[in-house]
Formats: sequence, C-alpha cells, structure tokens
Amino acid sequence: MKLLEGKNSLVTGGGRGIGKEVALDLANNGANVAVASRTSVELNQVVEEIEKYGTKGLGIPADLSTLEGVRECAKTYFENFNKIDILINNAGMTHVSSVVDFPIEEAQKLLNLNILSYYAMIKEVLPKMIEQKSGSIVMTSSVNGNVYFPPNKVAYSISKAAVSAMGRCLSLELKPYNINVNVVTPAGVETKMAEDLRKWGQQMPITVPPDFISPAYLFLASDLAVKKYKGKVLELHIICDFLPILREAIGEKEIELKELKILATEKLKKNQLQVFKKNSELIDFMLNYKR
Repeated sequence: MKLLEGKNSLVTGGGRGIGKEVALDLANNGANVAVASRTSVELNQVVEEIEKYGTKGLGIPADLSTLEGVRECAKTYFENFNKIDILINNAGMTHVSSVVDFPIEEAQKLLNLNILSYYAMIKEVLPKMIEQKSGSIVMTSSVNGNVYFPPNKVAYSISKAAVSAMGRCLSLELKPYNINVNVVTPAGVETKMAEDLRKWGQQMPITVPPDFISPAYLFLASDLAVKKYKGKVLELHIICDFLPILREAIGEKEIELKELKILATEKLKKNQLQVFKKNSELIDFMLNYKR
C-alpha cells in the first residue's frame, strides 16, 4: 500500500516550482491531487503528469490573491472531491524594492497572496477536516522573516514571518481535531522566483532543484510526521546545506538509520548536526526517497 493511498489533496502554487514537485510526489504515493495557480497551461501539464501515476488530477485556475479567487478554488475543489486530507499552502510572490519605492497596491497584493490566501484557504477546508477529525496542512515560509531580515524585502519577510506564526498557532488550535500543521523554511531553490530575484539584482546562494526538497513536504503531509512534527517550523534551509554532504558520503549503497546517524556525527558541523538529530527520520526519508 502506498504512503498516501486514497488521500485527497490540494496544492496551491502547484503549476510549477516547489508546488509542482510536491504535487507529483503526492501523486506518486497514491494521493489524488488538485493543483491551483493562475496559469491554465502549466496546470494542464501538471495534471497530465499527476495522472500518469494512476491517481486523479485536477487543475484549478485561480487568482488566490483575492478572497473571491480562494472561495472559487475551494468551491471547485469540493465539487470534484468529497473530502480533503492534505492542504499544501505554497502559492507566493516576492519583490526586491524599498518600502518607499514598492507601490502600496503591490504590497497589498503580495500580503494577500502570501498570508491571507493561506488563512482563507485553511478557513475554507477546515470544516471538512474537523468533520473528518483528520488532516494535514503544510505551509511554505522562508528564511526571510525567520532567520534573515534583509532590506528591500520587507513586505515579503513580513509575510513569511506571519506564515510561521500561523502554523504554530493553528497547530494548537486544531490539536483536538487530529489535524496536523507544519511549516517549512526553504532557501536557495531554483524556481521562477529565483530567476526573477536575479533579474532584480539580488545575489542568490547556491540553489537546489525543487524536487530536492519536495520529499520533505511529502513526509510532513503523511502519517510518518504525526508523532514528532506538530506545529514545527522545519529548518529546511539547513537540511539543504548538508544533505548533499551525506548523499556524497553514502554513494549508491543503502544505509540504515543507525549507520546514518554515525555518518552524520563524522561529516556534519555542530549546528548541522543539531538539526540532523532533531530530524533524523525525515532526513533518512529524503535520502532514500525515489519518485
């Protein structure tokens, strides 16, 4: 039986980048997947790939920066699926501009998409999850607003700090209903957003492809996460830094978790080892996962 056999899921920002790769990982593990974004062409391509795994795919064109767009997205979802087991709140936009130069209308659109769409989508799906007394919500935050506090990205950083706070608060609120909520903080992922940031003059750190980090979302969306991950803000940016080190050391051979822990002690820096120890099962999953 597959990890998510028979589960129904919704991924926002699912037309490309992280959202697309997460959607494909969910489908590969047995979930039916609806993907939402503004671009129909991209959605249709993702749905085709989803259905190659033998699960149901659905593309929902929607402007999630508006409440009407969120409501229509949820309405379309529930017209096609009778339950929702997994919500991946991932849609987002960024900017590189000072507060003075960034038009307030653009700031409002960014905050609407990056914060309010997450809150509003959760509000739309919660009645079903509460009725089921089950569900998993995973949200994309960032190192900006959580670890780094850069100039010229004030609105974006505000939005991502808010997502982390939202996840922690929601986790406690929804605990009686067996609904699990977690947040991830990626950094340096090679997406359209990364391309835009370079065009706008921001120097990007070493990047990884979206499918490098998408297995972390899969893990958090599954029952594997239930015991250890409740209201966590996962330091995915640090895991991305040291995962290639472990992969190179392991090579093509299979390795047990016990051996992996020994290897990590030998290969990782102190701060990396601390993160590894807190997340060893998830990291083991990411290292062994193959789509």
